Amino acid sequence: MSTNNDDIPNNRTILRKRNLFEYLFLKFNKFYESQFSTVGKHIGSRPYVFICIPFLLTGLCLMGFLRLNMNNNADELFIPVNSKSLRDRDIVAKLLPMNYDEYYLHQDYDFGLFGDVIFIAKDYGDIARPVVKTELERIYNLAQHVNVTYNNQTYFYKDLCAKRINTCVTEGDVFFRENFWKRLNDTELHKYMVNDLYTDDDGVPNLLTFIFGKNLKIDLDKGTLYAKTLKLRFNLRRTVMKNNKNENIEIISRMWEQAFLKFFQHFESIMIDVSYSVSTSIDQELENNVNLDMFLVVITFVVMIIVATICLSLRGPMSQSPAYLSAIGVLATMLGLVSGFGFCSLIGIPMCSLVFATPFLIIGVGTDDMFLIFSAYHRTKSSETTSQRLADTFRICGSGITITSLTNIIAFLVGAITDFYGIRLFCFYTSASIVFCYFYQILLFGSAVAIYNECISNNRHTLISCIVDHAQSPNTTRRRHRHRKQCLPWKEMFVYVITPLFTTCGQVIVCIVFLIFTISAFYGALQMRDGMKLGQLLSDKSYANHYFDKLDKEFEPYPLVHFIITEPIPYWRNDYMKRIRNLVKAAKELKGMNHKVEISWFSLLAYDPQDHPFDNGTEFIGILQGFVNLFPTFDNDLLLNSTHLLASRFYLQFGRVFYNSSDGYLVNQLRSLAEQSKLPIKVYSNLFKYYEQMYEVIPNIIQTFLIAIEAMYIATLIIIPDLQSVIIIISTMLMILVSLVATLHAWGIQVSSVMMVEMVMSIGFCSDFCVHIVHAFLTATGTRKERAQQALINMGMPILCASLSSIIGVLFLGLAQSYLFRTFFKTMVSIMILGAVHALCFLPVILSLIGSHWPSHEIDKLQQNSSIQMATSTNKDVQINGHNIEENKTKKGKLQRAPDTIEEEETDDFIPTAKLMETVT
Repeated sequence: MSTNNDDIPNNRTILRKRNLFEYLFLKFNKFYESQFSTVGKHIGSRPYVFICIPFLLTGLCLMGFLRLNMNNNADELFIPVNSKSLRDRDIVAKLLPMNYDEYYLHQDYDFGLFGDVIFIAKDYGDIARPVVKTELERIYNLAQHVNVTYNNQTYFYKDLCAKRINTCVTEGDVFFRENFWKRLNDTELHKYMVNDLYTDDDGVPNLLTFIFGKNLKIDLDKGTLYAKTLKLRFNLRRTVMKNNKNENIEIISRMWEQAFLKFFQHFESIMIDVSYSVSTSIDQELENNVNLDMFLVVITFVVMIIVATICLSLRGPMSQSPAYLSAIGVLATMLGLVSGFGFCSLIGIPMCSLVFATPFLIIGVGTDDMFLIFSAYHRTKSSETTSQRLADTFRICGSGITITSLTNIIAFLVGAITDFYGIRLFCFYTSASIVFCYFYQILLFGSAVAIYNECISNNRHTLISCIVDHAQSPNTTRRRHRHRKQCLPWKEMFVYVITPLFTTCGQVIVCIVFLIFTISAFYGALQMRDGMKLGQLLSDKSYANHYFDKLDKEFEPYPLVHFIITEPIPYWRNDYMKRIRNLVKAAKELKGMNHKVEISWFSLLAYDPQDHPFDNGTEFIGILQGFVNLFPTFDNDLLLNSTHLLASRFYLQFGRVFYNSSDGYLVNQLRSLAEQSKLPIKVYSNLFKYYEQMYEVIPNIIQTFLIAIEAMYIATLIIIPDLQSVIIIISTMLMILVSLVATLHAWGIQVSSVMMVEMVMSIGFCSDFCVHIVHAFLTATGTRKERAQQALINMGMPILCASLSSIIGVLFLGLAQSYLFRTFFKTMVSIMILGAVHALCFLPVILSLIGSHWPSHEIDKLQQNSSIQMATSTNKDVQINGHNIEENKTKKGKLQRAPDTIEEEETDDFIPTAKLMETVT
């Protein structure tokens, strides 16, 4: 018999000429498949044992909730760690501590303890009208009578207020002083005013725009005042002097703040609208955000169960429905989330409001793994035992779910190196949850799949296993084997939809469209702006958010900048005073500074160094002591002893605030001027910490992004040791991320610490979409185009279903009241759509054009050609001998070849990497 197979050795010779990446990929993939096959085999043989492990681990991790520590301090969460402004604050507090018996608001080194209230007439008219003034006086008197009880003692505002000359300091109470209105009516107010600063009989300047808002109109000649708003600040103290010792009463003052809130929450007036806030409002409202939106977490998990059930069991009889598997998959995700939270709490990592975005992220990761495992299960041979089917299942999907989980974990661990403590906490909790979710999907969901397979094999109802399905008799095994149900709906339709992508015309169109789209995305990303107002962190219905909105709309909250000379210097020398004045002049000339406002002791001090050429400091100190007695306002700005001025302070003011990095840039300019002056001087404001945060966000995002991409490049190269494929993955990820930034810009989201959380999250999701397709492409056989089609058909529906289920799951976040959850919703929807489009349209086309192509990918084609040649030769021998019946059998055998497409793979033939290795070698 003539075989005529001389070409086969030549083909095998070609197969032996392998490059390094082909060899590494086959070796590594063989090892991974072997390990995951072993895991699947053990799970399939003892599912009831492995299904208990996640519950036991979750029970142990639950003990961590006993140590749960909630941190809602906005300064710690959203201000960069080791912030210079916080260090400077400590220096100022130590050098020039607050004197609550001679209190001046502009000298406070932080925001202090206070109750703020903004009054606006309901008709938005003049608040100086007599009837409105009377109503405001009534409210003012009521607010002063707010009281609290502590240790059986009642405290009123007058007992807790910061004082000056034994009188409570309430910013804005000038509105209720008769002499102010008398001077205004007598057109004598101009005698007491300089640049909107009104100085009353107590010698304290009052900035009227701080009290009446930026729309204040005063006609000094006619003696009229028109204002739409009035702002009062009730200043409280932290300490009180008792028995020559400072006693801390901060806890009582904070109790009064809460009573102040309750008073205005229940306040009603027919003429006045009020907006109010206290020093702890932001921290409290951040915590309330979580409580308001927690029900959305529950709804999301319920919706995910429903959506996953529909995706898994839309087709097929109810007796074989995998409906309960979707619930098990979501349960595994929930247990992973609880275990991750419990574990982090157990090891002492505090929780914050940002962490509550983690459930919506984990549900997307968990369902992705669930769909991949179930899809792989349906690609195995239904005629095999449960343990063997589970072994084949994890051989197919093990590497895919591992690399996606690994890249997500790496992305969040890299995010934990950021300078923002709140983002660090988010990344720690999310990383731990992903780890547990990964193992629970393998153990719990894998065990559930094994039990499901046992029910199918034994003709039992999958939902109620005690019921025998008589409709499925053993004789129907072959029919069920040949016409079994696919794991996901609409798969056949999916095959026809993608076919045009791989035609020459389709490939050209896809490349052109994505080129135009990427260019547009780059342009949109470059338009992104940074910035975020503090009130955006709060709920839309929050009283504090309403207060900040009114504050921004009606007032100009431009901060005073403290310049603190921290060491003794010879102020009496002309060269040193010249340095100070040059610094003031240069600072005022900076863009963004108010060149009119200056509060400085040396501008009022009647001392000229040229008039005292022989002074060694003695005369200067004597003059300065007399100055302080004449102007007690500056007493807290000068740290004096009998011989030296140990420290001093003066003030300038911002002329504008943009709530973005330009504010931080101005802060850096001021600090640079201070360094250039060669004076021991610190530049500080209580708002600098927020400006620093805005300035540091973009560098932190870039740093985190670059490190994450590099780390994921290395991790991907370990699992998929093919440089060409990894470069394609990273390039596609970059395209997705650039498109995401442009989309978020279109959504109206600006760069901030909140967006940084979403960007870190998105890096992991980008890798999920890309890695699945590329890994499936490398493990398929045939030409580039055939393998790209097989990869898309194999992984397309799991990716599509995971994306759709994640989008549907987070839809309710669009109804959230907090800015954090709403931006998370927009980011999740954007990344899922962009990732799916790139993974299902662009990436397969690119792989079909320039994807890695190795000799081992032709193995099935060579085997097919060999089978055909042998069958042809046999047919000739049969015809010679006249055995037509044998010829027909040979033709039939020729048609029963190894499958090389997904449609043929549905007959359950699966070629592992080990077989490829054997053929290659």
